[in-house]
Amino acid sequence: MTHDYLPSSPSPATETASRPPGVVETILCIAAYFAMQFAFAGLFGGISMQLARTFPDTVPQAPDRLIVVVILTVICSAFLVSWLLVRRWGPGRAMDPGPAGLGFTAPPGRFIALGTALGIAAPVIGGLLTQFLAGEHAVSQAVSDIADKAHVGMRVALLPVVVLIGPAVEELLFRGALLSILRTRLGDGWAIGLSAVIFGTVHLPDLAWLWYAVPNLVLVGLFCAWLRVRSGSIWPSFVAHAANNALATIAWFTATAAS
Repeated sequence: MTHDYLPSSPSPATETASRPPGVVETILCIAAYFAMQFAFAGLFGGISMQLARTFPDTVPQAPDRLIVVVILTVICSAFLVSWLLVRRWGPGRAMDPGPAGLGFTAPPGRFIALGTALGIAAPVIGGLLTQFLAGEHAVSQAVSDIADKAHVGMRVALLPVVVLIGPAVEELLFRGALLSILRTRLGDGWAIGLSAVIFGTVHLPDLAWLWYAVPNLVLVGLFCAWLRVRSGSIWPSFVAHAANNALATIAWFTATAAS
């Protein structure tokens, strides 16, 4: 019969699953990442203190324990939010190089080289900018404060988290999900600028709310967002972010050698 050949209407569940994520959902995903960090830090920090009380002679000192807490916190938070984002965006949007996609596509080789160069230039230019704005005030991030007091072995253990895992999940959040939403609504120029400002601002708690350190991170956000838009891929921005963080970690080992 003729009605046997009519296409079936999609169910509400199917329509919901195929609907692209919106602004509110994207912001909630970013907020969830930082909320997860807070929750996991409290969980692992509490376990660390309990172990220190129970086994005072065998558990490492507080700075080394804090490094372990940071590593576990970032890994767990990054895994959960990355799984959530990729699942919600779906394989098609994840591989889409366009404005609506996350950009998990292979970029032209020249953008990897450009990402490396910008990642090296960012901390140099941003450092000078921060010094100019801060004057005589000292600026440091919470992770570097912890690492400065830890043993060299623990700093080495922290390197993959700071240089690889942290940049990977932040690129997925800010140059993947957030930039995608902004590009489809505001266009490339406004999306690059606004995403960079948001990226810098959300790091204020890590900077002890020192506003004059934010422009440095905004600069990193501008470089990374521009790379994502121009290359059609998220990987050059990841390379730039990783190179920026790698240079920042040199100070940890320099301080150790000086002492």
